[in-house]
Amino acid sequence: MSHLFYYRDDVVMKTAIGVLGDLADTLGSNAGSLIQQSLSCKDFLNECLSSDDHLIKESAEWAKMAIARAISV
Repeated sequence: MSHLFYYRDDVVMKTAIGVLGDLADTLGSNAGSLIQQSLSCKDFLNECLSSDDHLIKESAEWAKMAIARAISV
């Protein structure tokens, strides 16, 4: 039963970091700036970047690039 909870947490983390990247990618510089200034967003991104789950880490790398791209516009 406990493995199911870990799996759900991983799915939620992967989905949430993907949504953060999607927001930056879709909404551009305004969203990118807000995300970059948010301490909780930065903490969450860093947590995902250091995850042992390669899918979470991969999604976090994409979100990081999407945020950087949005800020540079």
